[in-house]
Amino acid sequence: MELRQINYFIAVAEELHFGRAAERCHIAQPPLSQQIKRLEEELGVTLLERTSRRVALTPEGKEFLKRCKDVRDRLNEAVIHVQDMAKGLEGMLCVGFIGPASLSKLPQAIRAFRERNPNIRLDFSAQSTSEQLPLLRGDRLDIAFVRLFGHDTSGLNSLLFLREPYVLALPEGHRYANREALDITDLEGEPLIFNQRIAQPALYRSLIGSFHKAGFMPNIVQEVNTEQSTVALVATGLGCALVPASSATGNRGGVVFRPLSGDLPQWEITALWKKDKKCASLYKFLEVIREFREVH
Repeated sequence: MELRQINYFIAVAEELHFGRAAERCHIAQPPLSQQIKRLEEELGVTLLERTSRRVALTPEGKEFLKRCKDVRDRLNEAVIHVQDMAKGLEGMLCVGFIGPASLSKLPQAIRAFRERNPNIRLDFSAQSTSEQLPLLRGDRLDIAFVRLFGHDTSGLNSLLFLREPYVLALPEGHRYANREALDITDLEGEPLIFNQRIAQPALYRSLIGSFHKAGFMPNIVQEVNTEQSTVALVATGLGCALVPASSATGNRGGVVFRPLSGDLPQWEITALWKKDKKCASLYKFLEVIREFREVH
């Protein structure tokens, strides 16, 4: 059975006249009649009753017409859907991000994208950089917002989305809480809460190197794996912590933030996607992301 046979049958069934159906299908009447006959032979069912005066649908023909129209409509919907996908008007994007990205302008960018592209579904996954990279290469993520520090990014495109300095998170009432700004040398001997060495070994070494250049080793009293946990522990009075400047936004009870000078790395969040990725909705997403970049 061919699609053209279905279209021919629909035309005859709606017109109930082979001549008019032939004109509608831009085909001569004899070939049209032959195609309908072949269709009936293939089905083993009589679809049309023909006499010299009239053409009528059999009960089986009426049911088949209903089903054929459904097939045609579904096919038309499929055509429109894939055409819209190719234009970036419909589809789905899988977006991965590290936890601190939620404190950047990424949520605002996502909201703007959704308002402009309501028919593109977004699926989110909050994971570490190391967890996101294989998912990105395996096409289980379309784009990933990560913190790069010595990671292999071969085969990937990148866009720096956020660059900002570190600030110092202090418990309320700390002796430095009333200072306008601090230097890394002020932290000698201070109990510090650090990111876990195992989570970001290259970053950990870089931060330790910054303290070493300042002439001392940090007094690390606790290692944690998320920025949220870090700030929560600072609020308990356990110690101070280096956190990205965006952490200072919002209501963080029990914690104050102060600018920190010194030879410290910058806090960066980078968007990654595969170089060979062909996805119109991804390109639309990147257009919006570029509008919300924060690179200081």
